[in-house]
Amino acid sequence: MTEVYFSQDIETILDRIPFEVLGKSVAIKVHFGEKGCTTFLSPRLVQKVYDKIISSGRDASLVECNVLYKGSRTNSTDHLKTAKEHGFTDMNIDILDGELGDEFIDVMGCKLGKGLEKYDSIIILSHFKGHMMTGFGGAIKNTGMGLGSRAGKLHMHSRIKPSVNQNRCKSCEICINNCNAKAISLNKTTNKAKIDSDKCEGCAMCISICPERAINIPWASETSEGLQKKIAEYSKAALSIFKNSAIFINVLQNITEDCDCLDKPQKPVLDDIGFLLSDNIVAIDQASLDLANNKGFNAVQKSIEKQPQIEHAANMGIGSKNYKLISI
Repeated sequence: MTEVYFSQDIETILDRIPFEVLGKSVAIKVHFGEKGCTTFLSPRLVQKVYDKIISSGRDASLVECNVLYKGSRTNSTDHLKTAKEHGFTDMNIDILDGELGDEFIDVMGCKLGKGLEKYDSIIILSHFKGHMMTGFGGAIKNTGMGLGSRAGKLHMHSRIKPSVNQNRCKSCEICINNCNAKAISLNKTTNKAKIDSDKCEGCAMCISICPERAINIPWASETSEGLQKKIAEYSKAALSIFKNSAIFINVLQNITEDCDCLDKPQKPVLDDIGFLLSDNIVAIDQASLDLANNKGFNAVQKSIEKQPQIEHAANMGIGSKNYKLISI
């Protein structure tokens, strides 16, 4: 039975980190929060984790990938600016999928941020909260969705290819000139851009570069269960790079109804619970969900079944749901 450590003190949790499983170059996966969000992980807390790794004689970087939608973290320049504005100022930051989110490695059919291959171990530092499409976000979502490149994020979120909002399109041809698959052209009748779904490779480049936000992201084309399963599959692919050199810390503070990608403040829906540490991605998310549900979290996003990501991850063998909670 997997041991999951629980404490209300982050320093106590950090003292339990099994440094012997970490290599020389450690990636610390975080989420910097969309501009306007106020309940993302505290940079002071992240700094404590970062400093703990550095003090052990290892190299460390905070790592992330660019987002799928148009926002303050669509490209690396804006992403880094947002991170700095949110207080992540004294730590190395590495946006893994490049300036435009188009740099990826294919692992088990999953498109992950290419920069991930520079590291020999990883700490997944996750803010536990609700989510409008997956019910909740913890270590599995932070790993799978967070380490997916933009093309990977599009793959997880949709079953169909993007399309052009004809009312928004200004016929600037920026998307046409930047489509490596030559899948976009101007409709001769409307003089608006159109995407040939047969040629489209799903790279999502057009989404990131369109100045008019005229590219429709087919969010609703994938079910919640389908999305959760894909996220678990991306988690398996990412963790396969590090084998047994991965550690998971879940932060059960500022637990909100929706994720940190929302560009507005949210109010916590539960009192702070504490911190969890484990080397098992499935166990730590199951323990986090159980602790939160005991405090009323099961009423948050109650229309969404929250277990599929956990069940699928367990069935794929990347962790066990059976755990022993040890308070320290």
